[in-house]
Amino acid sequence: MFKIIHGYNPEDYIEIKKEEVEKAFYCFLEKKDSVFSGGAIKGSNILMIKPDFHKAMGWNRGYKMDEYDYAEIREKGLDRKMENFLQGKKEKVQYLMQSGRIDQIGKNVEVTELEKTNNPFSEEIKRLSDNFKVS
Repeated sequence: MFKIIHGYNPEDYIEIKKEEVEKAFYCFLEKKDSVFSGGAIKGSNILMIKPDFHKAMGWNRGYKMDEYDYAEIREKGLDRKMENFLQGKKEKVQYLMQSGRIDQIGKNVEVTELEKTNNPFSEEIKRLSDNFKVS
């Protein structure tokens, strides 16, 4: 339900599965060539990685979306959910690259260090919510 954009025309993209998003970000950031379920791409040609709303909503690839379609996507919260997913994967890949753990990219490994740095108040919030829990 995601796509790698490699050109400026509406059809200039390769569909990828959500399991391939980390690999796609790595290829984008490092300009590495790779093969995905939707095809092969030269890393230096990747312009961006975006949600594929057509696929997510069950629309044909060439369907031209209008303002009502975008409103439906927003109403379902699909835009936020998919953008948050992409942002999380990008941060994870950057963290794994910086910490020398490139071999773990795309392997669905847990990165507990990143979760702690992303939400420094998580323990505090949990403690407060436990204190005010209604039984």
